[in-house]
Amino acid sequence: MKITRLYSKVGPVVSGELFHRRSLPALIGIACVCLLTIILLLQPTSEASALPEYSVQTGEPCATCHISPSGGGPRGPRGPAWVGEGKPGAVPGLIEALESLGVHLEVDEAFYKATPEAVAPAGPLQLTPAEVEKIHNWLSDYNGN
Repeated sequence: MKITRLYSKVGPVVSGELFHRRSLPALIGIACVCLLTIILLLQPTSEASALPEYSVQTGEPCATCHISPSGGGPRGPRGPAWVGEGKPGAVPGLIEALESLGVHLEVDEAFYKATPEAVAPAGPLQLTPAEVEKIHNWLSDYNGN
C-alpha cells in the first residue's frame, strides 16, 4: 500500500508526464525567442550614407559635415544640424549648428581676438652641447607611441 501511494506521487515525474505538461509552453516560448533573434540578426541593415552630391549641393567639402576629411563616417556638429534642418542648400555655421542642436555657448569674443600689439619673433634656439646630447639620446631611444 505504501508503494502504491509513493508511485502515484513519483510516477508522473519518472515517466516524464509531469515534465511535458508543465514545460511545453516554456519550450515553445524559448523556441519563439530564438527564432525571433535569428530573424532579427539576419535582417539586412541600412546604413546612412553621405553622398558626394551633397557636397556639390552645398558647395562645401565633405569635412564640413564629417569628422573625416574624406567624408563619410561620424559627423561633426554641422552635419546633424544640416540634416535636422531638412538638408537646405547651405550648411549652417558652427555656432548656429550648435544652437540648433541645443548647445548654447556664452563666449566673450573680445577675449579671443588678437591684440594689435606686435609679438616679437622667436630668437634662435640656444642649447649647450650637453643639452643637445641629452635631447639626441632621448630621441634615439624613443620607440614612438
